[in-house]
Amino acid sequence: WLRKADSLAPATGLFSWWPLRAQAMLGARSGGILTGEDVDNIRNMLFDADAGGDVVFLVNAFAAYAAARLAIEFVLPGKLRGYTHQQYVVTLAHQVVVLPVLAVCWAARLLASGGSASGGPSEAPGLIYLLTGAYVLSDSLVNYSPISAAIAGSAGPPTFSWGVHAHHGFTLLLCLLGTTLPPWLEVEGAVAILLGEAGSLWITITLLRPTRTNFLLRLLTFFASRLCAVPIAIDVLRQCESPLTFYPLLAGVAGLVYDNVRTLLRMRYHARQAAAGGGVAEHGSWPL
Repeated sequence: WLRKADSLAPATGLFSWWPLRAQAMLGARSGGILTGEDVDNIRNMLFDADAGGDVVFLVNAFAAYAAARLAIEFVLPGKLRGYTHQQYVVTLAHQVVVLPVLAVCWAARLLASGGSASGGPSEAPGLIYLLTGAYVLSDSLVNYSPISAAIAGSAGPPTFSWGVHAHHGFTLLLCLLGTTLPPWLEVEGAVAILLGEAGSLWITITLLRPTRTNFLLRLLTFFASRLCAVPIAIDVLRQCESPLTFYPLLAGVAGLVYDNVRTLLRMRYHARQAAAGGGVAEHGSWPL
């Protein structure tokens, strides 16, 4: 693989400086710190043209989501229950249009499942990972950073939430690692993401129509989706042999599980409040 890397480096222009001594140290498969699979994963991330294509696609997708948010903010300024109008529009577009269309095309075999059939982000799982990663990254940078004050044009300090950044950070980590998994594990992870995003849909619907029924449906759909997605994530971890992939994946899954448990407890509290006829106030706070 050193010869292959040497032939790819001039084409990519990114890692032609990679010292041969470092390559040889990483390639020590017997008695070394890294296993053969670890070395292959590092080589794929550094030299694989498809991996470079994934990075370019992610950057372009992020730019598209961010541009869409800015355009919608310009056309529909203002907030509703603590969230900007563009957050509602982009979230619904991603969860109701983008991901369902990808899922249908995947089921209809219009998009490949992975492996050597198509390669790169044109595969259905790769598109699910990268578009979801770009979606959450654009939400964090546009809506929960100092940029938000200039975008929304609101008085006072910009919106910032460590909880939202942590949630998005764990999600982005899983999306980036998912594209490096073997094909069968990449498929499992993509299904888990589809389940998670489907279960989060009723969060937005409940914010738009905070009725007693919607509070209950939000709790039930969120819980059911996590009940299905978490075992899938555990199965992916069980089959992951590379420590370089296993431990970051474990950190991402553990972080999201912790965040989702907190969110479920808050949802249960609000569902009980709504069922008892009490008012429920949610103004841009997380967990909901």
